[in-house]
Amino acid sequence: MAEALALVAPLMGANRPTASVVHDLAIRGAAALMHDHTLRDDAVQHLVDTWTSDDRPFDTDVLANIDQLVWKQE
Repeated sequence: MAEALALVAPLMGANRPTASVVHDLAIRGAAALMHDHTLRDDAVQHLVDTWTSDDRPFDTDVLANIDQLVWKQE
């Protein structure tokens, strides 16, 4: 905790009470975690939508035969 407070001290102002700085860091940290969680959920949903769509952005025949195409296997 002391390291975190020392890191943000120049940004938060020297005269602010420590409890106020800790409060602000906790709120911002929670918001950042929620943002990261939302981004992850959105990314997973995008993958699900892409792979289950009838209009995929890739050629499914190529994907189904990728080994044969790459390794020239019959």
